[in-house]
Amino acid sequence: IIEIILTVKDEADAEWRSHAVFQANRLGEVDPAAAAPIKGTYQSKDQMGLFWSMQAVESSCSFHKKSVNSSVYRIEVKQKERTILSKEIKRVLLSETVERQEVSENGLSGTFFRPLAVNRPPAVIVLGGSDGGLDETMAGMLANYGYATFAIPYFQYKQLPKKLVEIPLEYFRKAIDWLGRQEGLHHRQIGICGRSKGGELALLIGSHFPEIRFAVSHVGGGVVFQGVGLKKFRQTSSWSLDGAPLAFAPLPLFSLSQLWNMVTHKLTRQPHAFTDLYKKALRKVKEDHPAIIKAEHINGPILLTSGTDDLVWPSASMNEKIVERLKKKRFPYSVKHLYFEDAGHNIRPPYFPTSGRKSRKIAYGGKTEADAIAAQTFWRELLLFLEKSTAPNN
Repeated sequence: IIEIILTVKDEADAEWRSHAVFQANRLGEVDPAAAAPIKGTYQSKDQMGLFWSMQAVESSCSFHKKSVNSSVYRIEVKQKERTILSKEIKRVLLSETVERQEVSENGLSGTFFRPLAVNRPPAVIVLGGSDGGLDETMAGMLANYGYATFAIPYFQYKQLPKKLVEIPLEYFRKAIDWLGRQEGLHHRQIGICGRSKGGELALLIGSHFPEIRFAVSHVGGGVVFQGVGLKKFRQTSSWSLDGAPLAFAPLPLFSLSQLWNMVTHKLTRQPHAFTDLYKKALRKVKEDHPAIIKAEHINGPILLTSGTDDLVWPSASMNEKIVERLKKKRFPYSVKHLYFEDAGHNIRPPYFPTSGRKSRKIAYGGKTEADAIAAQTFWRELLLFLEKSTAPNN
């Protein structure tokens, strides 16, 4: 009987741990790809199970990773509680053939990744969600596959706004123009990929700026909602254009269920699930509501993703509405909706821990293994979508 233990620290210095117990063969060998553990933090045959099933030692919050810095994992093999092997392994997120450049000019901030081995690579703008700040992880990982990527923060970073309130779309116009000035890129193949609130934003940017030739909305939605972090009783849009807030769907103010959630959170310190709040807001969003994003104006194919157990907002039903609208509008490009059963909101690139299904304030939903499967499928489908969207004949 052999036990394998894997540990790592995330970027918030929280320790994560997984373990699995196996029956070794006659040679004393264990192959996690061919054998399911007898017990442990995961149950199926999976060579990467120890990675995605890691659990926080002292908290239940999600794994914190926003940079492209390598992570050092420690693997320990035990037999009868005696350590027989201990080794450190490094997970490298950024290839040596990718150049990382920090950008800060004309009010625009971000990180640009250029794959040096690729001639005239397509470009992808990568947007994070309502947690704010700069998230480089996905952009850096995509650059390894031959895409010039531009990770762009839009609030809670340096000189940018502190709140996700009336963020001007002109800011993203600057990013598109900046990419257009960079030598050696394929300037007619610029796309956008956004996660969560950034998914809403990706569709919005694509619908306003024709230079965007493909769009990915990852657990996002097709409606402009009110800003995040507003003071009580004030309601305005998340986004603005030409100095005016865009039409938006307001969230209900102080419903009984919302009041109960606030009281429960104070007493138990458990995170909020916001899905019901967004569902109530969506009941008032009819087919002709001005807050609906005109995704049919996007100048290229669209990829949508969602989880059926998303507790942040109803990404699955919102994305189905987008698909229905595009069919009615006879959208001329391909549209694909990846619908992940039992997955939640926090679907990240693969092989990061999926057991943390909440932040300190927000419940994400999802089952650990379902989120892990969704992450792997999403990444595979994303790469396939980008390959097809940037093919020479597209």
